[in-house]
Amino acid sequence: MSIISQSKTGYDHDNLRHVVITSTCFAFILSTTAVGFRIISRKINGNGLYLDDLLIISALIFEYGITIAGIVLLYNGLGTHIAYVKPEQLVVYLKTLFTGSILYTCCIASVKLSILMLYRRIFPTKQMKIGVNIVSMIVILWAACGILTGCFTCIPTEKLWYPELPGGCMDLSKFYYGLQVPNIATDAIILFMPMHVVWGLPISRTQKFGLSAIFILGFLTLVFDIVRLVALIDLSTAGNDITYNQVNSSVWTCIEPAVGIVAACLSNMRPLFKIVHTKLWSRIGSTAGSSQQEIISANGEKGWTRNTPSLTNTINDTTHSESPARSPSV
Repeated sequence: MSIISQSKTGYDHDNLRHVVITSTCFAFILSTTAVGFRIISRKINGNGLYLDDLLIISALIFEYGITIAGIVLLYNGLGTHIAYVKPEQLVVYLKTLFTGSILYTCCIASVKLSILMLYRRIFPTKQMKIGVNIVSMIVILWAACGILTGCFTCIPTEKLWYPELPGGCMDLSKFYYGLQVPNIATDAIILFMPMHVVWGLPISRTQKFGLSAIFILGFLTLVFDIVRLVALIDLSTAGNDITYNQVNSSVWTCIEPAVGIVAACLSNMRPLFKIVHTKLWSRIGSTAGSSQQEIISANGEKGWTRNTPSLTNTINDTTHSESPARSPSV
């Protein structure tokens, strides 16, 4: 497939490379920052890394692999009409897509298993352990089946990048449904698994709402799962201009795991959030105190100082009154 002039193709030499670059950078920064903050929070607590932390780090490594695959795709035609892509570039492009599907499946599975191991650690009830074990097995089987199916989408496998070879390929829309529907289902199960346990904890209603909100943020991942499925189904019926039509699915393939990593890390950032919150209100309290003293000095009133409780003390009192020993440690 050689380079064809615009007059022959009827295409403007437009491209969507900037969309891919923006989404790739966004996903890279978002996921790296989330995992970095999670590790910092562990250091603040004086804890080592748990199994769920190691799994989310492995998910981040797979996300980096997806990012590298996206860069390779960019240099070999992604976002450009296929008419402008050289034959040797197209072969590299299709081989990279093949490896990218495996990286994506491993990344998503690592995120899910990290969340499940977190549940097992902070909610050590018999019911939760059984639920975690069952869902973990489903996730592992899903990942194994997804990888095997991806490897044998075409028989022989080389037919993926050399379409002229004899053999056959499966219906892509069926493959996408088979991969994404179980992905969406397990995300929904994982999302609601801790709700019953959280609302049974002996903590204040405010803490229950806070913990529930953190876990429910994983709903964004569920939404992106569905959006990616729609993008993949659209791609399977979009025609042969794959390097141009594949932009939407590539963007969501990069962003979805990154959002999953962030959702998995949020509940572990509590120590960091507490420090930022305390320092912020401490600064506001000291600023308010300084302003009050300036007003008193300006009016010449030096006889007494009002004993007003500071915002910092109020926060500390509230924190101590809600004993952290009663709440799950993340």
